[in-house]
Amino acid sequence: MQTFSDMQRSFTYQNALSHLFWIIAFGIYSALSSMYLFLPPLFAFIGFLFYRTLSRHDLEIVVVFSIMLLMLEAEKGYWFGSSILFFTLISHFIMPKLEQMMRCVACLKVIFVFLAYLGYWGFLWMINNVLLLQMPALDWHIPFYMAIEFALIAMFG
Repeated sequence: MQTFSDMQRSFTYQNALSHLFWIIAFGIYSALSSMYLFLPPLFAFIGFLFYRTLSRHDLEIVVVFSIMLLMLEAEKGYWFGSSILFFTLISHFIMPKLEQMMRCVACLKVIFVFLAYLGYWGFLWMINNVLLLQMPALDWHIPFYMAIEFALIAMFG
C-alpha cells in the first residue's frame, strides 16, 4: 500500500478565521464596555498593538487593528478614521523620537498611554476647533482606564 508522506491538511483560511474571531470578540467587548463603565474601552491597548504591528510592517494585522479602532470610533461617536490617522502620526513622528531619547521601556509605555488618551483628545479638540464644532468631553473615568490599560500593555505588550 502506498503512503503519502508529503500530504498534510491545509488550513488555508485559518489566519483569516482567527482574525475574524478577534474582531467579533472585540465588538462584543466594546458593546459591554459601553454598558459597564468599569470595563476600559481598550483604546490605548489597541493603539499600542496598532503601533507595534505598524512598526513591524505586518499589513494583515494592521488591518485587523484598524477595524478594531474603527469599531471604537463608531461606538464612541468620534470622527471616522481619526484614531487610525492619530496613531499613524504617533508611530511615524513622535514615538521614534522618544525611542531615540529614552531607553526605559516602561516609561515609553506610560507615555504612549498618556498620548493615546490625552493626545487623542487634543487631536480631536484641534480638529473640532478648525471645523467650529462642539468640543469632545473628557470623562472622569479616563485616569482609571489609563491605569488599567497601562497594566495590560505592561503585561502583554
